[in-house]
Formats: sequence, structure tokens, C-alpha cells
Amino acid sequence: MTLLNCIIIDDEEGAHRVLKHFIGQLKHLKLNGAFFTAVEAMEYLYHHKIDILFLDINMPGLTGMEMLEAMSNKPFVILTTAYKEHALESYKYDVVDYLVKPFDFKSFLSAIDKVINRLSAGKRNIDQPMEEPDHIVLKVENDIVKLSFDSILYTQSYGNYVKFYTREKMLLSQITTQEVESKLNPKLFIRVHKSYLVALREISKISGGELSLKDGTILPIGKFYRKNVIDMLKN
Repeated sequence: MTLLNCIIIDDEEGAHRVLKHFIGQLKHLKLNGAFFTAVEAMEYLYHHKIDILFLDINMPGLTGMEMLEAMSNKPFVILTTAYKEHALESYKYDVVDYLVKPFDFKSFLSAIDKVINRLSAGKRNIDQPMEEPDHIVLKVENDIVKLSFDSILYTQSYGNYVKFYTREKMLLSQITTQEVESKLNPKLFIRVHKSYLVALREISKISGGELSLKDGTILPIGKFYRKNVIDMLKN
């Protein structure tokens, strides 16, 4: 059986102990991390592929539901909470199971079995196909920001950060341009320079080593990227 990587996100130490014990009983589960806030977990998920999230709902700062709403490409989610009232709302986020604390090992096994059944079916959402993402989720200072592709004009590398320019403002996030490029829709965005990614719809003119945007912004265009940009604009 395929090894399933999982993380715990819960603000209670007791919940961590229970889940770590249950996970340790199954050879096909591997615990890759345990976090006490959703923001810490989101930062980890930017850089690591995870199969299962064990996610609490009521947490300080960003709640479990807010985290699910912000994520564009969710792993399998098993909610673990002391509150029953969020059960109906949770399933709009395509959660695999909803475990109410204190839950026993039998309930835990049932939730894992549902994950394995979904894997066997070859799709995450049994009723609907996965939708193509239309946004990127960023950590900006201490906030998690959901930024729609339509609002992004271009991005610029800035040391260990990337600047995201929109019509209204600039956002600075600790992420690499390579990571940003992998998360953006390649039909909508193109790299024009080692430091710049640009929304194709915003390009108005290419002249020499420069590229003009519709709002008047002038950006450099690298020799290596020039032909590909021109070819994309022709299509």
C-alpha cells in the first residue's frame, strides 16, 4: 500500500497526543508534521506535498474552515473537532470525514478507510471533477491572502520574497518565483525575465529589450524568454 503523508493541525496538545498515537498504529501512514496554528501549517504546505490533513476547526487566528476556504489544492481533509454544528458546512469543502472529539480508534480507522477508497477511485471528489484553480494563496506578514489570478498584473522577485502587483496594491510574500510560476495558470501568465512573471492579458507591446503593460508599466524582457512570449501572444 502507498505510504500516505499526513500532518496534524490543532491548538490542543491532547489532540496531538491522541492523533500521533493512532497514526503510529498504521504502517501506511507517516506523520510529517504537527502544528498548533493554521498559518504555520499553510507555510509548510507551500513547500511539501501532503496526502492527509487532520484539521481542527476552532483555532486562534485562522480557523480550520478559513484555511480550507483559502486553499486552492487541498489534500484529503479529516476534520477533528469538539463541535458538531459545523458538520454540514464542512462538506462543501469536500472533507473526507468529520470526527467529533473524543473519537476512538475505530472512528479514526473508518476515516482512513474513506481516504483509501477515494484513492482507489482515482479522484478526490467523487461527485465532481477537480476545478482548475483561479487563485493563489499567499502568506503576507501574519495573514493568509487569497489572490485571484484576474487581479494580478505581474510579479517581481525580491530576494527571498516575491512582490505581487495588482491594480490596487502591491503584496510582498515569502515565496520564490519558481514556486509562484508552478502555482499560476500557464495559460494566463508567462515568465518574461528571470525576475518577472506577467499576465498575458496585460501585455500591450514588446520593443527591443522592454515590454509595456496596458497600465504603462515598463518591464525588462530577457533574450531567453522573448521568442516564447511573442509566440504566446500570437496564439
